[in-house]
Amino acid sequence: MPRITTPNTIDPLRPFMAGAFAADARRPIPLVSTRFYVEIDGGLAAVVTKRVFRNDEAESIEATITFPVPVHAVLFGLEARIDGRIVKARARRRTFAREAYEGAIERGKAAVLHEEVLRGVHMLSIAHLGPGREIEVTSAWVSALIFVGGRGQIRIPLTVGDIYGRSGLPDSDDLLLGGPVQTADLFVRCKNGVVDLLGDHLNDGHARIALNAPIDLIVTQAVDKELRGVAADGREVVLRITPYGGGDAALNVAVLVDHSASMGSTCTGRADSITKHQAIVNGLKSIAQSLGDADIIDLWEFNDRLAHVGSSHDTEAPKLIARLTGPAGVTEIGAALLGTIAASSARDVLLITDGQSHALDVQMLARMGRRITVVLVGHESLEANVGHLAALSGGDIFVAAGTEIAYVLITAIGTLRAPFEPPYPIGASLDLVRVVRGSAVLEAEWRPAAQPVIDSLQIPSVAAMAASLALPALDGERAAQLAEAEGLVTHLTSLVLVDEAGEVQEGVPATRKIALARPTRTVFYETLRAATDREEFGWGGVEAAEGRRGSQSIGLAAMPIIGSRIDWDISPNQLIAGDLSALDPQDAQLIERAAAWPEVIALAKQMNIAPIVLIVALIAWWQSPRNRSAARIAKAILDDRFTEELRSITRCILRLG
Repeated sequence: MPRITTPNTIDPLRPFMAGAFAADARRPIPLVSTRFYVEIDGGLAAVVTKRVFRNDEAESIEATITFPVPVHAVLFGLEARIDGRIVKARARRRTFAREAYEGAIERGKAAVLHEEVLRGVHMLSIAHLGPGREIEVTSAWVSALIFVGGRGQIRIPLTVGDIYGRSGLPDSDDLLLGGPVQTADLFVRCKNGVVDLLGDHLNDGHARIALNAPIDLIVTQAVDKELRGVAADGREVVLRITPYGGGDAALNVAVLVDHSASMGSTCTGRADSITKHQAIVNGLKSIAQSLGDADIIDLWEFNDRLAHVGSSHDTEAPKLIARLTGPAGVTEIGAALLGTIAASSARDVLLITDGQSHALDVQMLARMGRRITVVLVGHESLEANVGHLAALSGGDIFVAAGTEIAYVLITAIGTLRAPFEPPYPIGASLDLVRVVRGSAVLEAEWRPAAQPVIDSLQIPSVAAMAASLALPALDGERAAQLAEAEGLVTHLTSLVLVDEAGEVQEGVPATRKIALARPTRTVFYETLRAATDREEFGWGGVEAAEGRRGSQSIGLAAMPIIGSRIDWDISPNQLIAGDLSALDPQDAQLIERAAAWPEVIALAKQMNIAPIVLIVALIAWWQSPRNRSAARIAKAILDDRFTEELRSITRCILRLG
C-alpha cells in the first residue's frame, strides 16, 4: 500500500483535479479516489475497496457516504492509513460502536465507523478529518457467486435509482443521490476460472470505470474446490460453494410483475437498450415454453395498484403474458405483496421488480408463510428491503442487467421447484452449517487448528463467509458474540476505529455527506414521490404557525419548522457560538425574537449560556432524531445539563401561545 503524504497547506486546485465540488454549495467533495480489488476463487468473491478522503476546507470535517451492497455480502475488515500509520477497526455491538465513535468526536480524535443501516445498505463515516489531511480507508466484503446458466456472477452495486417512499432512516444516514460522476480503478483476479466485465473489458485484470453503474463480473470455466480459512478461535474453516440445480416438483407460484414508471427505463442506461419491462416480458415468454401441465402460474402486475392478470388454470401462459400492460405510476411493493398473498393460494411468490421502493414492511411480510423469491432487473436496482425479505422468507434474490433475464428467470423458477431447506441446526458448538441459497449450496465446516498454505485474503474472507451462514441459526446473543469475534458488520455489530495517537481537532466537525452519482439517465422517471414527513407539530409552514399563535408568540411556534430548514452540517461551530450569519435572514430573525422571551432568558441565565445559543440548542435537540450534526450541536451546548426537568421546560416553551 503506497504511503499517503499529508501536505501542510491546502491546495486550492486539488478539488478540481480530484473530482469536483458539491453542486449545492461549491464545497470540495472529500472523496478523492476509489479503487476496487476483486479476488474470485471457488465460488467466492472477496472485494476490497480503498477510498481516499481529503479535507480541502479550513475546518475539521466529518465525511460520510451511504451506499448499496449485495444483501448477502458480509463486510469483515476495516482499517485506515492516517499519517502513515495503520489503525485497525474492531467489531463492537452497534450501540457501543456508535458511542465510541461519538466519544472520539467529542475528544477531537479522528475515527472511522462502518455500519449496516439497512440490510443491503451500509454507511461509512470518517470523523475529524483535519484541514489539509488525507485518510485512506480500506474495507473488505465477501459474497458467494450467483450461478445462472452455467456461469457465476457477482455484482458490485455503486448507485441506485430514485426510490419511492421513505426508508425510515434519519436524513444523516439515508442514501443521497446527485453527486458528480467520479471514476475508479478496478483490479480483478480470478484464481479459478475466466472472468469478464459485463459491458466493458479488462486489460490484464484492470479497468477504469465510472461510478454511475454497477460492476457486473461474469465467471466461466470455474471448478468446484474447497476454500480454507482460519476462524477467530484458531480452528480451520473449510468452505465449499457448489451450483444448485433446484428441484423437479411442479410449480405453484404467483408471479408478481412490477410495471411502475421506473420499469420503463432502459436496462443498461444506453439509448438502444430495451426497457426493463420489455426484458421481463421477453423472459416470461421464454420460460412459458418450459412449463409442464402440472405447473400453476398465477400472474399479477402492480404499480400503486394491484391487478390480477390471470391464472394458467384458465389461460395458457403465453396468452397470460400478452395481457401485461405497460409501465406507469409509482412502486408500492408492500401493498402488492400483501394483496397477492391474501388473494392467491400459490405456495411461492416470484417478485420481478427493480426494487426501487421503500414501501414494504419486511418483517410482517416474512411472517405470512410464503417463500418469496426476487428477480431484480436493471442497473438502477436496489437489493435492500426486497433482498432482506427474500432471505427471511426462505427465498433468494437474483440480479439481471436485462439482456440475460431469461436465464435468470429460468434459474429462479428452478429453485422454486425444490422445497425450502431451513438452516442446518447448530448445537452447543459451531461445527457444521449447510445453506441452500437459491442457485448455490454453501457448506462450512470448522475443524481443529491446522496450518494450511493459503493466501492472506482468503484466511479472513472464508471465516467471515462461514460465520455469516451460521448467524441466522443462532440466538441473538450467540450471533452477536460470533460477529464480534470474526469482525463482521451486521445488524448487531459495527466496525469502529479511533486514532488515539493523532492530533486533537477542536470543535464539532462539519458533516459533508457524499452523494452517489445518479445512474445513467433513462427514458422514464418515477412520476410521483412520497410526501415528505410532516414535522412533529404538523404545521404547514412558518406563516401557518404564526397565524395560529398570534403575533406575540411568533417564533417559538415556528422553531420545529426552522429546524428542518437549517443545514446543520455546514458550520456547526458557528451555531454553537450563537452566530446566525449562515442562516436565512428570516429564520435568524425568528430565533432572535424567540431568544427575547422572558422564559427563554430565565432558562438561559439558569444554564449560564446566551439566550440565542439556548434557542439554537433547543431547535437542534428537536431535530436531533433526524440529523446527527444537530444532535452533536445540542450535546455540545447542553452537555449533561439537559435534565428531564429542562426537557419539560423546553416542551412548554415550544407549546407557548
